[in-house]
Amino acid sequence: MQFLLAFILTFLTIYLNPSSPKNPNPFPPTFPTAPTPTDIPSKIIIPQSAPETGPWGVAQKIGEHTYQIKVQNDSVMGTPEEILAALNILRARSSAQPLKSDPRLCQFATSRAEYQNRLGKTDAHAGFVDYLENQDGFQKLGFGHLGENSSFGYILSGTHLIEWVYMRSPEHNANQIDPKWDHACAGVFGLATNIVFATSPL
Repeated sequence: MQFLLAFILTFLTIYLNPSSPKNPNPFPPTFPTAPTPTDIPSKIIIPQSAPETGPWGVAQKIGEHTYQIKVQNDSVMGTPEEILAALNILRARSSAQPLKSDPRLCQFATSRAEYQNRLGKTDAHAGFVDYLENQDGFQKLGFGHLGENSSFGYILSGTHLIEWVYMRSPEHNANQIDPKWDHACAGVFGLATNIVFATSPL
């Protein structure tokens, strides 16, 4: 059987600065060691060679913001619609409001997945931050609070992406079901996936 490892969890949530709506200047990203009600995590997943031993499907912390989990490839990658549906099923179990799709978020998430697939790795949110800070991204996307989850290098269904990977880290699962998000969209390209979360419509 073929296995992949999914790792490196980083936290990133960016807000629009209300004092300068025409020229958004978000706060710099923060990297808390534990989730709080206002911090939403982003997850970067970087494949490495699977270890010979170790439990399947258990997130093992190997660094301050790094986890290791052994998962098995699926035969096909989940579609953006399947990923969002799986996320909403998970949120419903926690009585969190469902996430509604938005075409601007979908286009951006797809472009992020395409870019990172070309890179052959995630970009550690560099393109996400640059878009919001330097390309008027808040206004273009139409939301004042945005977050991003990214992954690269494996093939998983929507349910397995949400439940085998994100859900296995308790602090990241707590944030992916955070009730404050009300919009999201997933992008898929090659071996890369990207989920953009949003709230506070402008």
